[in-house]
Order: sequence, then structure tokens, then C-alpha cells
Amino acid sequence: MSYRHLLTLLGVTLIVLGAIERGWFLVAVWLGCNFLILGIAHGRGSHGVFGKRPDGSLPLWSWLLFFPLLVYTTGVWHLIRLFNREPAQSVVTQNLTVGRRLLAFELTGEFDNYVDLTAEFSEPSAIRCSSAYRSFPILDGSAPRPEVLRAAIASLRPGRTFIHCAQGHGRTGLVALALLLSSGVVRSIEDGLRMLSAVRPGIRLNRDQRACIELFAKEAGLPLPSTGRGMWGAKKGGGHRPPLQGDVAVRARASVQVFSTVGNPCASGRTWAKAVWRW
Repeated sequence: MSYRHLLTLLGVTLIVLGAIERGWFLVAVWLGCNFLILGIAHGRGSHGVFGKRPDGSLPLWSWLLFFPLLVYTTGVWHLIRLFNREPAQSVVTQNLTVGRRLLAFELTGEFDNYVDLTAEFSEPSAIRCSSAYRSFPILDGSAPRPEVLRAAIASLRPGRTFIHCAQGHGRTGLVALALLLSSGVVRSIEDGLRMLSAVRPGIRLNRDQRACIELFAKEAGLPLPSTGRGMWGAKKGGGHRPPLQGDVAVRARASVQVFSTVGNPCASGRTWAKAVWRW
């Protein structure tokens, strides 16, 4: 199930839950509306839905409109940061470092380009005040149009570059791979992915991100993956994909529980809330 369908379904579920239970559960209506808007934004490719400014900050209206979602997202991000053993930064080459979103005290070294790919977070003021800071908002799990990605890569200065999204996996892998291809460090998508995953194993591209980078490479005249294999490296028609791992597996299992609860007319509002919270 795509991000837009999952977010839309979750939003509708929370809205119905809040309308049935009322009381404090009315907060679920607010959060549900946030998820619903986000689902529509994913479907339309509206990466500026949070209104993130070029200086890396979120406007007041965004905080007021998306307050429950932003609080939830920030809380989850801090929990992952505290318990995840993955390094905050991973050095790919002398001129390229990738990683997750950093707090001000975590930034080490100097960069000519500090590329922030998050659409849903306001960057720490100490970081976004730097002349090296570049904001290129992409919704989580999404990809920009190839021509937009190419323009973003072309806007970077020569020198050392740090690229990050929330956790330094999907969006970061996409843009870092585009930079490696454009600079000639690698000559194919697969070589670039191997280089990136060697230093940061969590990097992987989903269907939309893979399609974006393949169009990006095609326009640049670079080699594409063999047509005899599907997106995940398995032979077409085989129907095999790699097993879900880490937080992806947790999200998938929780999603199944949410859908099962939605389909159960005897489930109470509190049961719905527990299922959605686990998601």
C-alpha cells in the first residue's frame, strides 16, 4: 500500500474515532485531519505542504495547523535518535557525508553544502544560519520530479557536502546517489547504492525514489539496471521482494492491526486508539 493510501486511511480512521468517542478523543480528529492532508499531499507530490521556508524554519500557521502531527513526529524522531545505534553521520567520500537530521551540538566539521531534505522539521537555528545551509524539502518516503532533483544538484557549490533527511535513509540515499552520478564518482545506480549502503546499511530506495533516480540517470545517459530484473533485483514475474526490516517491518505489522481494527464493527474506540498509536 502506498504512503498516500495509508495516510489517508489512517486519517479517516482517527476522524471517525474522535467523532464516536468525543471528549479527549476529539484530539484524534485534529490528528486525523493532519494525516488526511498529508495523504493528499503525497498523492499530489506537494512537498511544500508544511510551508517550510528556504531558511529551514516552519511558519507559525504550519505549527498551528499541524501541531499534533509535528509533536508526534518530533517525539518519534527523538526516541529513534536515543535508541538507534546507527551513527548520526556516515562518510561516503572525502567530499560527501550522509546522515540523519542533526541537533546543533552534533554537527562536526565544516561543509560547503549542508543539504536539509526534511519537509516536516524545522532545522536548528545554529545550523540553518550557516551560509552553507540549503533547504530542499521532500516528503518522507517520496521523491521529487527528476528535473527538480537535477536543478537541486546543480545548485550545490563545489566542495564538501552533508546530506540528511530525518533518519538518513530514503530521501538521503536518493539525493546522495544523484550527486554521486552527476559528479562521475559512480557510473551506475547499482554501484552508487552499493557505495552508500556500505557506509550506511539503512539506505534503501522505495518504488517512487527508484523510479526518480532511474529517470535521472536516463536523462544523463548513464547505465540503467538490467531490464531482466525488477526493482528489487529479483527476476520479473517471480513475485519476490526482500523481507521488511527494522522500522519498516514494525510499521507494516502495526498497519495490519489498524486495518483489522477498522474492519471490526465491534471494536471499541479505545481499541482503535491503541492500534493507531502502535502504528
